[in-house]
Amino acid sequence: MSIAILPTRLANQIAAGEVVERPASVIKELVENSLDAGATTINIEVDKGGVKRIRINDNGVGIAKDELTLALSRHATSKIKELKDLEAINSLGFRGEALASISSVARLTLTSKPKSQATAWQASAEGRDMAVTIQPAAHPDGTTIEVLDLFFNTPKKT
Repeated sequence: MSIAILPTRLANQIAAGEVVERPASVIKELVENSLDAGATTINIEVDKGGVKRIRINDNGVGIAKDELTLALSRHATSKIKELKDLEAINSLGFRGEALASISSVARLTLTSKPKSQATAWQASAEGRDMAVTIQPAAHPDGTTIEVLDLFFNTPKKT
């Protein structure tokens, strides 16, 4: 048996299995991100137990347009920068896996506006290749993440 690097899509789906066990784990990860962003108000909407739709809206610091695509990448985080940061973690999430993992098994839309940015921007990613599209959006300061059709992109048992 030869050794090979996993394709990105497969690696993301494996990581998703560790982060996205069920809709409640998705909500937990997203609420932790909101709290880490300094949100004082967090709204949670769930349809069909979270399998059809999860929507988290907060008034946190937001994500700049130039960082939206990066936010949906594996191992991308604003919470640690170097090894010594691991010894003094003061956030709920830090691994940089949640958004990439969720977007690999669902249709994810991330809309955000930091106070310092004149307009909001929206990033969308959907399963398979997880190509991210960015477009302007109407949104107050803060972030909204909408997760649709959770697990639509996972292998079905036969």
